[in-house]
Amino acid sequence: MRRSLIFVLMCQMAMGQINITHLIGIDESHLTTLETYQLTPNTAEAFCAMQAAALQDGIDLHLVSAYRSFVRQQQIFEDKYTRYTAEGQMPKAAIQRILEYSTIPGTSRHHWGTDIDITDANAPNQKRLLVPEKFHGNGPFAPLHQWMQANAHRFGFYLVYTDDATRTGFAYEPWHYSYLPEAKAFLEQYDPNTAYAFFKSIGVAGSEHITRDFWSNYYHNYVKGINVELTE
Repeated sequence: MRRSLIFVLMCQMAMGQINITHLIGIDESHLTTLETYQLTPNTAEAFCAMQAAALQDGIDLHLVSAYRSFVRQQQIFEDKYTRYTAEGQMPKAAIQRILEYSTIPGTSRHHWGTDIDITDANAPNQKRLLVPEKFHGNGPFAPLHQWMQANAHRFGFYLVYTDDATRTGFAYEPWHYSYLPEAKAFLEQYDPNTAYAFFKSIGVAGSEHITRDFWSNYYHNYVKGINVELTE
């Protein structure tokens, strides 16, 4: 089933239809390499311009994540699922815990090559980089966060998971930015039904507990639970 579904998806791509293969992280042909990371060419160009501008203000923008494949997201999801259930959590509770910060494979914005996780290379060495508290107050990445909030939009980048009580879905991530000019189109083209069919065909650990109703609610509350500026 997996092989036949991939074949169908590739055929859709070849016929010029919506390229779901890019959207669910099983095709990297639309990406270019920047440093050791992969991004769409336009995202990479915009990031480099933003990086140069930030450097003039003493901020050394450093990528810590960009494109992430379906396989890599599956590893992250399954590692957490295995660990949480081994700790005694019931499967559905483990999945909800995973969804605090991690996506179901096939639904990550990092599959697109338009989204980045960043830190400031000028900050002291850190063991746990992506912690919200480090981006505020006296945290090492507070100057970075302040600069991004004031300037990122000039280069097309917007915070995805904002600190907004009215927003649903994933927890606040002050390090995760998205390149709006391309990411908005990617989200508009995203087909949750095809993504669900592919996800169920893979046999991801815990997938038997993710029903179509669960997926539908997840799509509306998590995948679309983002900064409203990325949807307007």
